[in-house]
Amino acid sequence: MTDEEKISRHAATDRDKCQEMADKYGWELLKVEPTNNKILKVDCVFEGETEFPNYHEESENE
Repeated sequence: MTDEEKISRHAATDRDKCQEMADKYGWELLKVEPTNNKILKVDCVFEGETEFPNYHEESENE
């Protein structure tokens, strides 16, 4: 397994949003990297495989 396989990336509008994602989902934020995108200005780099919960799928099953 390479180092790239041990991380996940999610784009965000700013550095604070990366920390908010880490806190909300219990992910370990490794670093924040700038992008060239004018809206999603940073890439949040997290340890391991991360995935957002699928709330839509959960509500369909209820």
